[in-house]
Amino acid sequence: MASLRPLLRCAAALAACGSVLLVLLAPRLLHAQVAELSLGTTVFHEPSKVGSQMTVINPNASLVVTPWEWISVNAGYEADIVSGASEPVKAGKLSSPDIISQASVEDFRHVATGGFTLRKKNTRLSAGYAYAQELDYRSHGFSVSTATDFLQKNTEIELSYARGFDKVCNAAFPESRDPSLRLPLDSSDGCFKNADNRQEQDIDINNFQAGWTQAWTPVLTTQVVGTFQLQHGFLGNPYRGVVIGPSGQIAQEHHPENRARSAVAVRAKYFVRGIQTAFGLGVRGYKDTWDILGQTYQVDAERFMTPWLRVLLRGRYYQQTGALFWSDDYTGGEPLFGPRGQYWSGDRETSPMRSFMFGGRVLGEWRGAPGNRLLGMMLNASAAANLDVIQTELDDFTLAGLNPDDTFAIVFGLSFGGGF
Repeated sequence: MASLRPLLRCAAALAACGSVLLVLLAPRLLHAQVAELSLGTTVFHEPSKVGSQMTVINPNASLVVTPWEWISVNAGYEADIVSGASEPVKAGKLSSPDIISQASVEDFRHVATGGFTLRKKNTRLSAGYAYAQELDYRSHGFSVSTATDFLQKNTEIELSYARGFDKVCNAAFPESRDPSLRLPLDSSDGCFKNADNRQEQDIDINNFQAGWTQAWTPVLTTQVVGTFQLQHGFLGNPYRGVVIGPSGQIAQEHHPENRARSAVAVRAKYFVRGIQTAFGLGVRGYKDTWDILGQTYQVDAERFMTPWLRVLLRGRYYQQTGALFWSDDYTGGEPLFGPRGQYWSGDRETSPMRSFMFGGRVLGEWRGAPGNRLLGMMLNASAAANLDVIQTELDDFTLAGLNPDDTFAIVFGLSFGGGF
């Protein structure tokens, strides 16, 4: 029950804010649509028979207010409520299974966002700020984007930039200490409290994105999106240890401090009027300076069952290579110098892997009119439920030679929205 109290307090706060908002906007609600409110919750569950299960609950709320046509102001809040267990030590094939143990994981992450959008004819400019806080992590950053459409609004070009300033808590050790002698963080106790046995390490993130959306015909639309990201700082997991010696020596995960990531995605949507169904196809290629190459293929089909009810089915396949320094076992004669001797990782996201995702969504949308509002106050309302299952296959990742069983996940979500 104690783990639910933060969620209940957040829900009560959101309800109170919503009530105050409706009172303040009540005179305007009778005349025009000035606000859109969205509430939702997503639940991620990764079961495990050996005790490394993980559950994440993500309640969220967002509000967009448009006092005039040329400006919109937005605010949002979301939380990640994490509970479960994980393996704190990555042991290779030659390690003893006795090294493997589970550690309980409980965390509560808050994210607050705000921003605005300016519009003039066919151009818009947006800016936003986000702040996130959890027991062992702090993050704040800003983003700006601009977009314009032309050729009778059939073409849209969008450019955006985001800058993140993050800090992660870690065990206190001198910079001169060899990475092979650094032990992983044992808990979040003392983090961001000036404790002598804790330190804060920076993570700088720069993200660039460009997009082109084109409506070729009334039923065919395509989109091309390119992203480029630069990361610098502590890019590992401070809690994760890796067995790096034949005798069982454990050291904190050690990743390179710099990473450049790039991706290009191409998507297409085609609407078949005869069966009232929109078909989608997407392809994405990914590459980074850690030598990870990824490819994603996604298909979906969304059918209008009635004028207000839509059903979406989707599937996705993802595959990647391992990082240049990846090895399932760093005790089996790796070179003393070079990529695998200099860095070591216990993160399965840096190993060769593939995943399959299947799922769908049911969406209902209802529209009123200025003189005939839904429930007497809303111009539109929506409700959606989604369910996805994800299966991951690890080509070269074991825990002391044993295949992990936390490779299946379920994602369920509910959302509600209304325009006033």
